[in-house]
Amino acid sequence: MFQNSHSRLVGISDGIFAVVLTLMVLDIDVPARITTASMLATGWKVLLYMISFGVVSQYWVYHQELFHAIKEPTIQLLVYNFIYLGFICLTPFATSFLSDHPQERIGALMFAGVIFLVDAVQFILFRLVIRAAGGQAQLTKHDREEYRGTATMLIISGIYIVVSLIVPQLLLLVIALGLFGRTVQTHLWRRWGAHHD
Repeated sequence: MFQNSHSRLVGISDGIFAVVLTLMVLDIDVPARITTASMLATGWKVLLYMISFGVVSQYWVYHQELFHAIKEPTIQLLVYNFIYLGFICLTPFATSFLSDHPQERIGALMFAGVIFLVDAVQFILFRLVIRAAGGQAQLTKHDREEYRGTATMLIISGIYIVVSLIVPQLLLLVIALGLFGRTVQTHLWRRWGAHHD
């Protein structure tokens, strides 16, 4: 009679993603005066917002893929999903912090740290879903591709932390390249899989 609801888990998750994606844009202020300095500052915030939006959107794509086949989530999945969403909710704060302190290592490290935490919990969620589905043997080619993608994202986010410690000014460029690389990787895996079916 009592069971965990898949639709409610997806509903609250989608709601949180929508709020997070919206909140980040609120950090972009319209300049009071149009000067070169104010336009550069606004441009920096817009760039940071676009990259953050891309990062969070990528997480939403993985999240909906992850929970698509789950009919009745376990308590463990619910708990880890809320931990995951909690770290996702830190993204606007980390984005704002980096926006206000673009040249400081702490801002870059906080931003990279949040991404790493989300990626780590996302990887755990994928492992839990795979175990609940009966293990690696039950995975389709697409499932394996998604799982490899989460592992790749975790490794790349570790690189973000290293970059934020050594050259924090290059973090956004490295994140943009990471997003682009992940997209290319997915495309290549799908193409390779199509030729080997």
